[in-house]
Amino acid sequence: MGPPPSHPPPAPDGSSGPVADRAPQERAPVAEAQSAWGRPVSLRIGEVVTGLALVACAAFFAWRALLLPFGTVGLPGPGFFPFALAIALGVLALAIVLYAVREVDALERIFLGHRDVLVAIAALAGVAFAFERGDSYLILGTFTAVLLVTVGRTRWWRAVLGAGLGMVVVWAVFNRALGVRLPAGQIWGYIAGAASVAAPF
Repeated sequence: MGPPPSHPPPAPDGSSGPVADRAPQERAPVAEAQSAWGRPVSLRIGEVVTGLALVACAAFFAWRALLLPFGTVGLPGPGFFPFALAIALGVLALAIVLYAVREVDALERIFLGHRDVLVAIAALAGVAFAFERGDSYLILGTFTAVLLVTVGRTRWWRAVLGAGLGMVVVWAVFNRALGVRLPAGQIWGYIAGAASVAAPF
C-alpha cells in the first residue's frame, strides 16, 4: 500500500482542486485592472452609500411623479408608471442597505471608480443623450448589449441575442400590457428621407 494521495489545500472560498489552484492567478489580472482605475474602499460602506443614493433617487422620482396625472390601472397616466418604478426602486434600495449592514464583511474591500463603473456611466450618458433622438428600443437594446460585452464579458452574439429578447419583453410590457408607445425618435425619419433621396422611384 502506498501513501494516500495528496490533495491541494482548499481555496479561501472553501473550494479545492485544480480550479481552486488557478483561481488566484485568474483573479489577479482583474484585481490589477481594477486597482489601476480606482481606489479601494470598504465594501460595506460602498453598499450602504449606494443603497442610500438609490433611496434618494427613488424619493425624488416619486415626488416628481406625484405632480403628474395618475390615470387608472387600465389607462395609466404619465405619472403612474414612474411612481410604481420609484416605489420598486426604493424597496430594493432599502434591501441593499439592510443586507450590507447585516451580512457584508466590514473588512472586505472593493475598488471605487474602476473601469466597469466608468464604462457604465459613459453608456448611461449616451442613453440620456440619444433616447429621444433615436428609437427607444434601439437605444436601450444597444445599451444592454454594450454593457453585456464590456462589463459582463459576454460574447457579442449572446449580447445581441439577449438584448434583442429583452427589448421584445419591454415592447410587450409597454405596448401590449400598458398601451404606451415609447419614443420613436427622429432616426427613422432621417433614414426614410435618405432612402427617398437615394432611390426616388
